[in-house]
Amino acid sequence: MSFVEIYFNSSLQDVVEIGDQACSIGRASYNQVHIGNKGVSLVHAAISRQDGEWWLEDMNSTNGTYLNGAKIAGRQKLRFGDVITVGKHDLKFVDQPTSSAGSSAHAEQAADFDRTLLVNPAAGSGPAAAAARTGNHALLIHGEARNINKLLLNKDYYTIGKGAQCNVRVGGWFTPKLIAEIIRLGDHYYLTPVVNKHIRLNGREVGHQVRLSNDDNILVKKVLLKFVEQ
Repeated sequence: MSFVEIYFNSSLQDVVEIGDQACSIGRASYNQVHIGNKGVSLVHAAISRQDGEWWLEDMNSTNGTYLNGAKIAGRQKLRFGDVITVGKHDLKFVDQPTSSAGSSAHAEQAADFDRTLLVNPAAGSGPAAAAARTGNHALLIHGEARNINKLLLNKDYYTIGKGAQCNVRVGGWFTPKLIAEIIRLGDHYYLTPVVNKHIRLNGREVGHQVRLSNDDNILVKKVLLKFVEQ
């Protein structure tokens, strides 16, 4: 089986099962993978299978299609774990989804327009926004203030706290605006506390930077994060 996980701002919005068949990706509602955002063309890209292999093809879209951060021309071979970027959305191609999307699946997507908006898919937000990586790491989240239940880690910098711009929002009257950071250094992610309380890693209080490993459990007040390598 095969699935497409749809991410916006790195948070999981929807999961579409495509099975073993070809599918189209685009803004029009008749696409199997429908993304109602004006940065996406009506029919933006297509996934197909031939001779047991998967392929990705850009369908002459306005803003182009990116595979693991590189713009494609013609057909490109597609493998499980690859990340497709269309407009400001990341689509992860997987053989088994790790989590279902939350109830607010498309709340942050822009309204649908007939005319496609020109966008820069490489542009990010925050002090260390970088070109998208392959997205082989993620945080599974329980108790986040906006009901995000999966955050795909494909950038170099993420924040945890009460602040409105934090990637993972933690509630509570006396919660600091910034509690911790998750930073990518080389091929590894590191948890870096900003305050000296509220954070436990695998049951132990953490007060210094520590490298994250697969299946680590991070407890930030009442929010539980599981770091996974997919």
